[in-house]
Amino acid sequence: MGARDEPPDGRDRPDRPDSTSATGLYTLSAARTFPGLREQCREARMWARALLRPFPDAADAVELVFGEFFANAVTHTASGERDGEVFASLVGLVYGVIHLEVVDQGPRSDRPRTAARVLLPDPESTGGRGLFLAAALSKEWGRLPAEDGPGYAERGYTSISSAMDADSVPEPVTGLRREPRASYTGPMITWADFTTECLSHPHAGP
Repeated sequence: MGARDEPPDGRDRPDRPDSTSATGLYTLSAARTFPGLREQCREARMWARALLRPFPDAADAVELVFGEFFANAVTHTASGERDGEVFASLVGLVYGVIHLEVVDQGPRSDRPRTAARVLLPDPESTGGRGLFLAAALSKEWGRLPAEDGPGYAERGYTSISSAMDADSVPEPVTGLRREPRASYTGPMITWADFTTECLSHPHAGP
């Protein structure tokens, strides 16, 4: 079973980068729903890699962190259970930021009352390095309740078009790691921002 282009909820957007001549920065807006299977992690990373061709300075970091977020979703949430799914989106913002989101389906059925957390792993542990990787490779990262809509909207970007409006660009925030409220037990958005200095290329893209 492969990734779906048009899920019932209609959230998927075409995997189509968009360029803007107003600023010279290449932008993209793409999203996809993947089956919640471990073997789909490779397909998900290939999807991201194809979209990130115009951004060679950020592609490796985004792909690695995306793979970790995807693996966490299928390992620790209901996305990894029968008929589970993982929703992913990439948004290129006009002022040089690539925004990644991975949305899971909430707690697993065998742990239904587990509240959402972002916890750093024990330094002595041999697993759980995904969050360390996100902290090391991204500009900032965190988690948000999925009930509030896309994470970039929560952080001041109401849409890719509004993010392109110079008057609506929010002040940069560094080192931000927002925690969900302790009582929330639903689906979560895990997000990360990456900087890029690549200029637009008229014919670039997958």
